[in-house]
Amino acid sequence: MRSKETTDIYCTKEPLLAFHQRITFCLDLHNQSVKAMRYPPKSYGKDLESAEERREREQQDLELAKEMAEEDDDGFP
Repeated sequence: MRSKETTDIYCTKEPLLAFHQRITFCLDLHNQSVKAMRYPPKSYGKDLESAEERREREQQDLELAKEMAEEDDDGFP
């Protein structure tokens, strides 16, 4: 009985190609993820109102709502 000789699998190109496919997949996934995380430009923050301006605007909105509620209450006896 004879057995087939065992050959070194790593001397072929098959493991190299499999490794290359895995690395290519990982790099493509990374590149797509980076493209998906598009950050707004630095000038984007300049357009937003500051926290103090937002508080003032909300305070004005509350005062206006109170005035409107008082006007509605005055109309009913």
